[in-house]
Amino acid sequence: MDFSDLVAKKIRELMKEKNINSNKLSKLTGIYRSTLTMFLTRKNRTIRLENLLYICEAFDMKLSEFFSDERFDEAEANEWKKH
Repeated sequence: MDFSDLVAKKIRELMKEKNINSNKLSKLTGIYRSTLTMFLTRKNRTIRLENLLYICEAFDMKLSEFFSDERFDEAEANEWKKH
């Protein structure tokens, strides 16, 4: 699975687990709801690292904890693979 897809999936899982919708996550992070929605629905395939850090803070976790998920061990940046 593409790295970006994994990040979006992990955020959606955390939102479900914490019962937080995109409106509430926007208020907690200061990230525009439209920016969150565009990333989570995969209309935008990138997320700023600072925004991901704000999201982690909203979920009361460190960035390293977010990426400790074993699914990231096999993640690939398909669009940027070296030839």
